[in-house]
Amino acid sequence: PLQPKKSNPPPARHNPRAFSVANIVRTQRTIQRNLDRAQKKEYAPLSDRRASRAEEGPPPLVAVVGPPGVGKSTLIRSLVKFYTNCNLSETTGPITVCTSKTRRVTFLECPNDTAAMLDVAKIADLVLLCVDAKFGFEMETFEFLNMMQTHGFPKVMGVFTHLDQFQTAKNLRKTKKLLKHRFWTEIYDGAKMFYFSGCVNGKYLKHEVKQLTLLLGRVKYRPLVWRNTHPYVVVDRHEDITHPAKVEEEGEGCERSVAFYGYVRGTNLKEGMKVHLIGVGDFG
Repeated sequence: PLQPKKSNPPPARHNPRAFSVANIVRTQRTIQRNLDRAQKKEYAPLSDRRASRAEEGPPPLVAVVGPPGVGKSTLIRSLVKFYTNCNLSETTGPITVCTSKTRRVTFLECPNDTAAMLDVAKIADLVLLCVDAKFGFEMETFEFLNMMQTHGFPKVMGVFTHLDQFQTAKNLRKTKKLLKHRFWTEIYDGAKMFYFSGCVNGKYLKHEVKQLTLLLGRVKYRPLVWRNTHPYVVVDRHEDITHPAKVEEEGEGCERSVAFYGYVRGTNLKEGMKVHLIGVGDFG
C-alpha cells in the first residue's frame, strides 16, 4: 500500500559564504567609488534669505546676455509678445511681465560693456546666454562666464540663434553637436539649450518661444553668496522731482532731486546705510 509522504522540514543549512560577496576586492572598489561620488555632491548649504512665497518678494531677474547682433532685443520682444500680446518697440531698462496669476519676471538686456556685465553677473537670477550659432562663441561670452564664477554662479541657459542660415541639415546637426559640447564644457553637463531658427515680423517663431517660457515658469532659483551679504536695488524707473519753480529760477543747470523706484533685493536695507550709486559714488 502507498505510504503518505512525511512532511519533514528541510534540514537547516549553515553556509557562511552564502550571503558573502563573490569578489572582495571589486566590492571594496565599488563601495569606495560610490562614497567618493557622494562626497563630490556635498556642499555647504546657503540660507535662503528671500521671501518664502514667490509672490511676496521681488520678481526674479532674467538677464539676456550676449555680444552685439545675436538677437537679444528680438528675444525680449518675442517673450513680451508671448506673455502680454503687446508689441514692444524698445527694450530699454528692466521690463517686468506677469507670467502667471502669482508670478512675475523681470527681463533685462545686458549692454556690451564690461562694467554692465559685472553688475548683471551679481544681480541675475537666471541668465539667457545668446550665441550666434553661425559665428560661434565670442570673447564677450567667456568674459561674462568668468565674471559669474566670481560672484556665485546663477542658472544659465543657452539660446542659439540664426539657425536658419545653415544650408544643409547635415551641417546644422554637426554645428549643434559642437556647440552643445562646448557649452556643456563651459557651464555643466546637461545645461538647458534652446534653438531659434528664424524670425517672422521681427520676432522668433511662437512654438520655439513657448518652449523657453515653459521652462521659465518652472525654474527654481538658487540663493547666491553675493546676494546673501549685500542689499541692492535694481532701479525699475526714475523721476525728476525737482520743483518747477527752482528750475525756472536757476535754469537748467540747477541741482536736481531724483527719485529712484525699485525692489530691495538680497538682504534688508537699513535706515542710514550708505548707498553706492554705480558710476556716480557713495551717498549717505
